[in-house]
Order: sequence, then C-alpha cells, then structure tokens
Amino acid sequence: MLKRTLTALGMSMAMSLAGLSAATAQTPAAAPQQEEPERYGPFFFLPSQPNLLIYVGAVGANDMLNLKKALREHPTISTLILQNNGGGLVHIGLVVAEEVYERGLNTYIPKDSYCASACSFVFFAGRQRLAEGRLGVHQISAPEMTGEQAQFGVSDIVATLPKYGVSADVLGIMFSTPSKEMYFFTPQEIIKYGINRTGNVQTASNAPQQGSPRSAPAPAPQSQPQPAAAPSQAQAPADEQRLPPRKPAESSPVPAQVPNPYMPKETAPAAISDEQKAINAAALMIQAGSGTNEEAMNFTREFYADTVDYFKKQRPKSEILADKQAYFARWPVRRFVVDQNSLKAKCKDQMCMVVGLYDYKVSSPERGKTATGTSNFTYILDLRNRYRIVMEDSEVISR
Repeated sequence: MLKRTLTALGMSMAMSLAGLSAATAQTPAAAPQQEEPERYGPFFFLPSQPNLLIYVGAVGANDMLNLKKALREHPTISTLILQNNGGGLVHIGLVVAEEVYERGLNTYIPKDSYCASACSFVFFAGRQRLAEGRLGVHQISAPEMTGEQAQFGVSDIVATLPKYGVSADVLGIMFSTPSKEMYFFTPQEIIKYGINRTGNVQTASNAPQQGSPRSAPAPAPQSQPQPAAAPSQAQAPADEQRLPPRKPAESSPVPAQVPNPYMPKETAPAAISDEQKAINAAALMIQAGSGTNEEAMNFTREFYADTVDYFKKQRPKSEILADKQAYFARWPVRRFVVDQNSLKAKCKDQMCMVVGLYDYKVSSPERGKTATGTSNFTYILDLRNRYRIVMEDSEVISR
C-alpha cells in the first residue's frame, strides 16, 4: 500500500511541479505501478522521479542526517515534497530548513495534504515554493528543548524566516496563534502574502551566472512512515482546504528564468533590519505568554537580562521571574494578541526600543474571574545578547 501511494504521489507531483521549474518537469510520464521506494527515515525517493524527494509524517531527531544521506546518494533531487507533515521538533525543522535553503531546493505541498508547525519552516526555505495543500503556522512550542535552546529558536525565527522571503504579516500571524492552535492560510492569503514563490530567486549559496536562474491542534508526530490522513473539513473553513486550480502553466513547463505570471514576482530577499528583528522578537515575547504556565515560564526565563529596568525600577532577573510566575498562576488561561500595525522600533548599536499595543484576555476558572482589555508596552532589547530584555514597561489603556 505504501509503495502504491508513493508511486502515485510521485507521478502527480511531477505533473504539478511543472510550473515551478523546467528541471523538475523533466520526469518520466509514467512510473512502474509497484516501484520500490528507497527510504531514508521519513524521506522517500522514487527512482522513476529522480528530481523529487518525499518528506512524510513528522519532523524527527534524525531528519537532518537522513536528508543529507538522500541528497548525497541522489544528487538529481531538486524538489522536496512535504506530504502530510504536522511538524515536530522545532530545532530540527530550523536546521532542515537551512539545508534546503543553502542547497537551493524547491518545496511543494501537494493537494489534499498539509505542512504545519516546524514543517512550515522547511516549506518557506524553498528556492521556489508552491502550497497547493494546506500550510499551517503557530507560535513555537518546544518541550524537548531547554529554555536556552528555545531562545535560540526564537532568535533563529526572527532573523532567518525573513531571509527566506517570509513577510512580516506572515510572521505576525505565526506569533499571534497560540501553540495549541494552528492557523491555516486561505488560498486568498497565500496570494496576498506572496507565500508561493516562482521565478528567478536567489538563495544563500551558489550565486547564479549573469542572466541564469538559481537551480486545529497540530497533528501529532508519527513514528511510522505511513502518510497521515489529511485534516478533516471541520478543522478549517472549506476555502482553506485547497488552492484554486492552477493556470495552464501547470501542464506546460515554464522556463525557470521566466516568472510565473500568476504568482507574485519575487527577487532576492533584502537583509532584515535590526528594527524589524526587534519588532518580531518583541511580538513573540508577548505572545509566548499565551501558552501553558510551563511553556510561558520556559520562554520567559530566557527573555530577560540579568538586571532589568522593570517598570521604572532596577530589578534582578530572579525577582522578575517570580513576578511573572505569580501572574501566570493567578491567571492560568491567557491569550495575548499583538496589534502588528502598532509596532514601532528604533535601534542604535543593536540596542532597540520597541513600542506597541496588544489585546489581552485572561481568566481563572478556579476563581471564576476574567479580565480583558488593551495595554501598551515598551521594551528595550539587546540584540547583542540574544535579544534579551533590558527594560520593560507597560500600562493598561482600556478594559
């Protein structure tokens, strides 16, 4: 059953990817019905589709080693297929994404499939990328990581995803979706935010010659390589289930140097500014408080410098953590949503002041209490010290 599924999947993907690059389109018209796939952990290679590698199931601990082995043994691979991948280990997703980016691989989410959470990092890293299935994002949640490792993950997301050409709007949606929920982009948002990308796009290495192209709750990680069932219709509105039919470019190869006229024209992503890094970090810091008490404290421990100007008084980090822990205990159910349009930053020598607004709703079922409102906030972040907060202040402006 697995062999038949993967063979059929490879054939359909070869057809769909024709609009991404000419190299990907040069695959055989048919594949043996009982072709034996070569397995590298969660990765599957079909000899009849030498340009494709299928990534099935979940992001696991040995994925980077398995990916490198598959690419070493099959240098013809140019496109990574993300098949029903619900995410998994955050730090592995980030390093796999960087490998995809450095090698200039394309990424593709097929119809009736999904790629969510840590898998989304891998998708965004694609030189050319196409989501015909469902792409889901949310705040990072990494119980397998220590607080310090989690902070590196935060820093990597803030600095790395914009390098892949991910818009601030997409980051805002990611940072504002609690870790136990999942935001799936609609077909309209896929277009609006320039999530799909085709045409002449540069990546980190192997610069091209002049004029030539560069060649719902999250699904639980799976221990078996079987393709997972797609999320049910109840998990998202119907218009999130599938992108509109592709234009004729899907069945007639387009030269890689000619941008697809039906997708936003992209160029090499500009370097992200310190101001944008600080805005992204501040938004994530606030919204990390929407997690469970344990998750929120794991991140909070790594957000602060050893001494902080905390509400107009110099305090040691230990006092700040005690204050945060008491707040989380008092209000165990929390949701913080940052107003992305309100965020502003000013930086000098990698010291950045960030100001903005966020809405909050907190409750204590045990006490039968709920509080809602809007608050402003001011952070000063030290980008030289892993984005640590050195000053914090805020005030409720409406209840």
